[in-house]
Amino acid sequence: MPPPKPTLPPVAAPSIAPFDPWNSSSTGHQRAETRGPLGWRGSRNAKVNAQFRAGPSGGPRISDTTGPNAADYDPALGGLVSHEVRARATNSVVDMLRNPGTMLPPSATPSVPEEEAGLTAEERLMLSRKREDEAAKERKQERKQERKIFDGLVIYINGSTYPLVGDLRLKQLLAENGARTSLHLGRRQVTHVILGRPGTVGAGAGGGLAAGKLEREIRRVGGYGIKYVGVEWVLESIKAGKRLPEARFVNLKIAPSRQKSVLGVFSRVESAKAEGSAKETWYGASSTR
Repeated sequence: MPPPKPTLPPVAAPSIAPFDPWNSSSTGHQRAETRGPLGWRGSRNAKVNAQFRAGPSGGPRISDTTGPNAADYDPALGGLVSHEVRARATNSVVDMLRNPGTMLPPSATPSVPEEEAGLTAEERLMLSRKREDEAAKERKQERKQERKIFDGLVIYINGSTYPLVGDLRLKQLLAENGARTSLHLGRRQVTHVILGRPGTVGAGAGGGLAAGKLEREIRRVGGYGIKYVGVEWVLESIKAGKRLPEARFVNLKIAPSRQKSVLGVFSRVESAKAEGSAKETWYGASSTR
C-alpha cells in the first residue's frame, strides 16, 4: 500500500487588514468608447453627474452628446444631425415653392391676448413692464430657494478618501449640494481638487501629489487658482450648512518649506490675544478678592 500523501499546509493568514478604497468605475484611467474629438469627456461628465443627482434610481436615461450612441447621430452621414436640420430636409424644393415660409422657424411673437384688446399702446406697455417685473421677482426667488452650498464648483477627486467617506457617497453628496465632479483635471473648469491623506508611516491613504506634480504646481503659482483641500472640507461644510474657508482644510503645502503660512501667523496672533485677555481677566478677578 503506497504511503499517504502529505497534507498541504494551511494558507497563511493575512498580517494586515484588507484595504478597500471603495472606488467606482468612473475614476482612474479614462478611455474613450468612441473615436473622434474629446467631446466624450463632457458627455460622460454630464451623464455621471445626472446619475449622482438622481440618487439610487439613477434618473432617466440620458443619451450621449457625441459618437454613434448620440440621439442625433446619423449612421448614413457618419455625424450628428440636429432635429431642426432633419425637419428641414423633409421639405423638397417643390414644397417650398408651393408653400412659401415652410422653411422658416415658427414665429416667437405671441398673439395679442384678449385682455389687451381694448387697451391703448401706453397701457399695453405698462402691463408688459409689470409682467416683466413679476417674472424677474419669481426668478430671483427661485434662485434663492435653489441656492446650494457648492453651486458653481467643479471638483476633481485625486486619490482615495478612505476611511472618512466612500467614493460613490462623496460624489452623491457633492451632486446633492450643487457641485459637479470632473473625471479629469481640466484647469479651465476645475475649481477644487480633493486630495487623499498623504501617505506616511502607519497612516494615510496614498493621497497627496507626487514630487513631479508638486514641482509643476509650484511653477504654476498655486495651480492657477485651483484650491487643494482634504475631504474634511466637504464633510464639515455640509455639516455646518455653509461653505467653509478652504484654508483650514489644506493638507498639502505647495509653498516652499521655509515659507510660513498666512493662516498660521494670524491664528497664532489670535490665540496669543485670547490668552492675554484670559490672563488679564484672571488677574483682575484675583485682585478684587
